[in-house]
Amino acid sequence: MASITVVDEIFSDESSFYGDDDEKTQLEAQVSSYDPEPFWVETHQKLLSTIQQHLRAPTRAKAASSDISMDDASPEADSIPRNQRGKTESIARFLSRLPPSTTESASVGPWIWMYNPHMSPRPEGDVPTLLRKGRELLQEYENESAMLREKHDKTGAKTTAALTRKLNPMRKELEKGILDLARENGVIGGKWMLFPTVDQVDEFWGVVVSAMEKGELGDVAKVATDDGGGESRLICVYTDDFGDVEDVKRVVSKLVDIGLVGKGPRSVYYKSDAFTHLEISSKNEYGLKASMYSSREVLEGK
Repeated sequence: MASITVVDEIFSDESSFYGDDDEKTQLEAQVSSYDPEPFWVETHQKLLSTIQQHLRAPTRAKAASSDISMDDASPEADSIPRNQRGKTESIARFLSRLPPSTTESASVGPWIWMYNPHMSPRPEGDVPTLLRKGRELLQEYENESAMLREKHDKTGAKTTAALTRKLNPMRKELEKGILDLARENGVIGGKWMLFPTVDQVDEFWGVVVSAMEKGELGDVAKVATDDGGGESRLICVYTDDFGDVEDVKRVVSKLVDIGLVGKGPRSVYYKSDAFTHLEISSKNEYGLKASMYSSREVLEGK
């Protein structure tokens, strides 16, 4: 699954642009450490093109649009949906009809979907209640943490160690409260997130679709379409229940078996739908860890 990286393109004629090995090394380090998740989690859902496609797409009503949520209707019985595999459509035809590398968002919307033919799509739960009560929890945390920070600043302390000791248990309680609220309202799904490059995405998606067809993964997966920018694409492989650690591990183990996830230090991450709906992304203002699991932690049993 070798691919042309950004570094390959930048330095394809490096002698014309760079005469300094240090500069090249610095750029290579920047590319190798590039994290595509913030774009897909924070920026993609707010793009005008994504919002327009959500409005035009024949999806069921939602309380809030989300970049990584179950926001499309189930497969139709009597026709081939424009952004999903049809009930009787072959895998080969589906993949050739909708290759994610070249299928434009303007024509089918921001996502291509593959449903497990051996399972019924799970209900999404009471998202409006999750959003209302979840935002209340987040606001309560913000209010309490702001008061603690103000008190800390007045002490003139040279370090934030004492403040951190107070905030950490509050963050743990906030995370637990959100996940408990999600379970109470049936919003218990989650997904492993893969970020193949554009030249890899068709191959990765084809492997995911084939595994879904065999019933080896979860109930649904989706891949981002071409919105005109970005070096990578997002593939989400969903599981039914973020609390079912054995199933979460089973799915990522299968992703390892089929060659999409490695066992090395470069992990992929699992995020609950609840955190997605509440727009809790990396580097959020609450100091919460956006993902629930990393592949490395799950595979090593941590």
